[in-house]
Amino acid sequence: MKLIQEIRKRAKKIDATIVLPEANIDKRVYDACEFILKNNLSNIIVFGKDSEYGDIFKTNHCKIIDIEKYDKLNEFATQLYELRKHKGMTITEANKLIKQADYFSMMLLRNNLADGVVAGATWTTGDTLRPALQIVKTKPDKSIVTGVMLMVKDGCTPLVFGDVSLIENPSEENLADIAISSAEFMKSIFDIEPKVAMLSYSTKGSAKSEMVDKVRNATAIANKKSKFLIDGEMQVDSALDEKTAKKKGIKSKVGGNANVLIFPDLNAGNIGYKLVARLGGYTAVGPIMLNFNKPVNDLSRGCTVDEIVSTVCITKLLTDIK
Repeated sequence: MKLIQEIRKRAKKIDATIVLPEANIDKRVYDACEFILKNNLSNIIVFGKDSEYGDIFKTNHCKIIDIEKYDKLNEFATQLYELRKHKGMTITEANKLIKQADYFSMMLLRNNLADGVVAGATWTTGDTLRPALQIVKTKPDKSIVTGVMLMVKDGCTPLVFGDVSLIENPSEENLADIAISSAEFMKSIFDIEPKVAMLSYSTKGSAKSEMVDKVRNATAIANKKSKFLIDGEMQVDSALDEKTAKKKGIKSKVGGNANVLIFPDLNAGNIGYKLVARLGGYTAVGPIMLNFNKPVNDLSRGCTVDEIVSTVCITKLLTDIK
C-alpha cells in the first residue's frame, strides 16, 4: 500500500527509539521487531534475556533489557513512588510495579531513555493506558487522551476516525477536543488540510434529541477553540458524498469532502471503523493514542505483524512533532 510505504520511508529518516515490551512473549511482536531491524526502520528496545533473541537483535539498533537486572530499577521505583504517593502508593508497591513491563516501559519514556512505546498485542488497553497516564501524562494543553484510527486504501485520501478505542460516552467538551486532536494529527502527519465532520444520525436539525444536541454543541465548541474546518451535525453520507451534502443543505467545504470523521460515542466509532475495514477494503492502522507527552500507542490484540510495524512507524512520526 503506497501510503503505508511512504509512512515507513519517512519514519526511517527519524532518529528515535521505540520500546516494544512484548517481543519476548508474543511471536507477532518478535517478528515485527525482526522486520524493523532488517529494514533499518527504527532503533528498538525489547525486554528479556539475550538468549530469547536471535543475532539480529544483538546490534547497535536494538537494546535488550533484563528488567530485574536494570541498574536504574531502584531509581525508577523511587520516581514512581514520588509520582503516586499522593494516591496512596507505598514504596513497596512501587518496587513491585516497576518490575512490570508496562510500568517499566513508561519510566523509560519519562527519563528520555526512549522516544515512544508500542504495546497491547497481549495487554489490555487498561494495561497500557494506566501507567502511561500515571507516568508519561498528557500534554499541558490537553485534558484527554483519545484513540483514533487511520484508515488507508490505495487511490483514496487517508481518513482519520475518532474516537474508536477510549472514551465511551464523550461529553460535548470531550467531542470537541477529540475533533481538534484528530485534525491536528491529520495536519501534522500528512500535511493534508483536515476537513472534520461531526457525525450524527441527523443532518443540520433533521432530527431533534439530546444526542443530536450534544454533537451540535460540540461542533460549536470545537469551532470556538480552533481554526480547523469543522462542521456538524451531519450524517455520514453528507460527510462523504458531495451530491448528498448539497441536497441536505451542507454549505461548508466539509460536506462531501470530510477526511476526519468524529463519531458521537465509542459504540459508533468502533463499529464504524471495523465495517469500513471489513466491507470497504480499507486497512485500519491503530488505534493511535493522541495527547500524551510522548507517544504511546496501543495495539489491537488481533493485530498483525504489518500493523505492528506500521504503528511503530507512526509512533516515530509522532516523536517528530514539536
